[in-house]
Amino acid sequence: MTNDTNSRLHNTTTCFPISYGSIAFYLGKDNIHNNPTATHRWTLYVRSPDPTYDLSQSISKVIFQLHPSFPQPTRELTQPPFEVTEMGWGEFEASIRIVWKEEAEERPVLLTHFIKLYPSNAPVATVDPSTYMNTTVPVVSEKYDEVVFTNPKVVFHKQLLDGQQQSRKNKKKKQLTYPLSHESSVMEHFRTYGDETDVKAMLAAKEFLQKELRSVKDRLIKVDDELEDVKGMLVAASATAAAAAFTSDGVVGTKGDTSSSSTAGAGTVTGKGGASSSKSGKKKKSAAGGASGEQPASKKAKS
Repeated sequence: MTNDTNSRLHNTTTCFPISYGSIAFYLGKDNIHNNPTATHRWTLYVRSPDPTYDLSQSISKVIFQLHPSFPQPTRELTQPPFEVTEMGWGEFEASIRIVWKEEAEERPVLLTHFIKLYPSNAPVATVDPSTYMNTTVPVVSEKYDEVVFTNPKVVFHKQLLDGQQQSRKNKKKKQLTYPLSHESSVMEHFRTYGDETDVKAMLAAKEFLQKELRSVKDRLIKVDDELEDVKGMLVAASATAAAAAFTSDGVVGTKGDTSSSSTAGAGTVTGKGGASSSKSGKKKKSAAGGASGEQPASKKAKS
């Protein structure tokens, strides 16, 4: 492992667990009469499943995008707890953008969450909610997920693991500098992930992710090898084509020399014939014309 904090750890995968969701409280029939548009009070949040982990070590900010009907629908928080609390009457899908510390040089993570105000077994919308809901039991909709970092920066890797390492070293819970939630009623209904079933599910999910990452990595290596083979074939084909072109040019040049030599030879032979036929003037003139390969001027002009 390198000591350069600006470098990346090769062949290293780090999983960062997060929990995100919403908790909605029904405000009661009396409140609806006073404010029909505020049937529920809900909180949308991002938190760590480990209540002792300090999210500020790794997260720079969280941006919540609410329904455009809310004032200032884009909410940006730079310090935990990362949560938004509002009142409303309708369910909608919100987006959550997690931006990591600048030194991490990692892309932000975009999540979507549907804010639920009514339980899954709720009757039709025309039924009065007060007949099946109360103000003390909220509707909790929370998801567990893991953000996977492949070959993270050394400094960011240390930030991600710092909370876990401190907990194991001290064998006691750390005290955070901020509350888990500004809403005490919300904090009471956060899910806990200490049950054996949840632990097994998380381990299975982590194993699945690691398996998928290995599979993707193997495929990428295979593709790289195939690309190298294709490049080698292209280089070889280019070299063969260049060699063939060079050989073809050489053969053409040789034929030209041979033709020229053949003409010279013919001239010599014909010349000898002309010389040997010097006794006949007509034959000598014909032979001389054949030796030079030249035609009379009149014929040249026509050609």
